[in-house]
Amino acid sequence: MARLMPSENQWDLLREFGLSSGLAGIWVEGDDPEELARRLRVDPGTRVECGFAEAMARYEASLEDEVIWIGSHTPGWTHILWLSSFHTGAEAKALSAGGRRLLTVYYNGGLFELDDLYLYQDGALVDEINPPYADGAPVTVPEYAMYAEGLELEHGMRSQQELHLILCMVGRITGRFLDREWFTATRTLYEIPRDAWST
Repeated sequence: MARLMPSENQWDLLREFGLSSGLAGIWVEGDDPEELARRLRVDPGTRVECGFAEAMARYEASLEDEVIWIGSHTPGWTHILWLSSFHTGAEAKALSAGGRRLLTVYYNGGLFELDDLYLYQDGALVDEINPPYADGAPVTVPEYAMYAEGLELEHGMRSQQELHLILCMVGRITGRFLDREWFTATRTLYEIPRDAWST
């Protein structure tokens, strides 16, 4: 899996399914989405089992709510898609507590801004683990360098292409790239109360 590439360009999939304006996602080790939802302090009364299209429609109908769509990504990993806002460092640390690894990707399509690929583990931020530039320093966490082979970034590269390469690296680490089945799966929609992380 360390050198595999997806069958479809990851950016093209995001654009086709309506996420070209932005992506805020977390991949976290674990096979219990309900436990992870509790760690995020969701309102359990807002739980809805739905597909991606319905999740987007429900979010767009109430833009003031903080909404997540959570479910299995692949055996051993759960994915959380933030449909509004984005996670805080405190949330990422809570999700990764207990020795779990966690990866975060954030892209703002309106500003063409792409954040680093961050690795958290055991309740703490480890470092960014971006694919390296061809003429730059290696991956900052050496044990993840094998996942970046063939994914080297280039100066002047469009943010959408960088996002594709970062998502390729995430797919190699977790064992699954984004694909059409991912977008058609049924997962769980929750709202997180605005004051849930105020203290």
